[in-house]
Amino acid sequence: MRGHVYCSPRCAREDGRLAFWRPLSKRLARPVPPRLAVAALTLGVAAPMLLALRTVGELDRLSRQTAPPPLHRAPAARIETVTEGPAGTLIEGTASPGGAVFLFGAGGLVGSTPVSDGRFRFDAVRAKGPYRVGILPLSAEAPVPSVRTPEPAISTAPPPLAASLPTPRPRTPPPVSLPAAPASFLAPDLTRGPADRSDLVLSFDGGSSDRGARQILDALRERGIRTTIFLTGDFIRRHPDLARQIARDGHEVGNHTDTHPHLTTYGKDGRQATGPGVDREFLARQLRATAEAWRTATGRTMAPLWRAPYGEHNGEIRGWAALEGYWHVGWTGGQAGLDGLDWVSDPSSRAYRSADRVVERLVAHAENGGIILLHLGSDRDDPVAPRVPELLDALLRKGFHFVRATDFLTRLGRTEERLLALAPRGRPAS
Repeated sequence: MRGHVYCSPRCAREDGRLAFWRPLSKRLARPVPPRLAVAALTLGVAAPMLLALRTVGELDRLSRQTAPPPLHRAPAARIETVTEGPAGTLIEGTASPGGAVFLFGAGGLVGSTPVSDGRFRFDAVRAKGPYRVGILPLSAEAPVPSVRTPEPAISTAPPPLAASLPTPRPRTPPPVSLPAAPASFLAPDLTRGPADRSDLVLSFDGGSSDRGARQILDALRERGIRTTIFLTGDFIRRHPDLARQIARDGHEVGNHTDTHPHLTTYGKDGRQATGPGVDREFLARQLRATAEAWRTATGRTMAPLWRAPYGEHNGEIRGWAALEGYWHVGWTGGQAGLDGLDWVSDPSSRAYRSADRVVERLVAHAENGGIILLHLGSDRDDPVAPRVPELLDALLRKGFHFVRATDFLTRLGRTEERLLALAPRGRPAS
């Protein structure tokens, strides 16, 4: 240590302490002006006192606050009154502002309506109880503005149709005049259901072509399968007999918009940005026109479900649809890839699959809670419709049970809790 040899560690430590204090004591022993000494002493004594006074002042300021800042609370909905009437059941209650309330009955999802001034109302409900409600928050930043009074909600399991359905007189939809939508939406996209059961939704889209539709409906009817079908207004107006047959067979029918438009810019730039000319009023007109066409053809109300054309949608668009009372239902993507790709008609396309390959792929990738996408009509030279019976039988042999999309939503719903849905996992497609 410092070039010395010591007789013991004790002597080394003692010499180290002296080596530190000697120069320091010499500096401290130097005389200083009296004023500087008094200032240093005063500062040393006053510092703790100033710190204590500052702490007391801060505590006094906090104690004068009238109330602590509000804590965030999860959105909630509660049924207050259930009134039976000749036209059906009237259900009213309160809910957190800025959301849409979904009503569940004994048979599953009944309908949905936006919250207006902290209250919700379902008129002429024909579904049996007990009733439950769940709330879907539509905006994390601003309350949802008041919208038009929703149409009476009825059960998604409608009464049997007569053998020959009369065509009701068309009703002119009310003019669309809606306030601006909230800035941020949390409306989800149902792309799969709970995986704890071997349930599967084999959904079909009907856009324009009806080639193969009757073969598909016959195969479903022969096996007693009721599923979810999404129809456009164009399809219903062109094929009213098929629409009535779908209703007679007891299938659940969702909204696929009126004219099957592009809602985002995905086809041009691969981005799901809201397309030019697409706003809340445009989407409301599309959904309402389709619902009116279905009501005119069948006398029934559509299920509170919709599917965007071409799989083009985003949170803003889904939020607009939710304000109209529709929950978006997509299909299972990711590794499962349950888009049948039966819409691809060009054999030179990389996405093209032969009918045999479509069936093999769907059977191999089917999974619990999956939602399969196929189409009622196709202009392919190798249509998939004749192979649907084979697909149904193969999935039944694997132990799958066919359910409807509202069955998944019913199981995902919870009383006075936020409705749950899994985030979309698949890439956009047709």
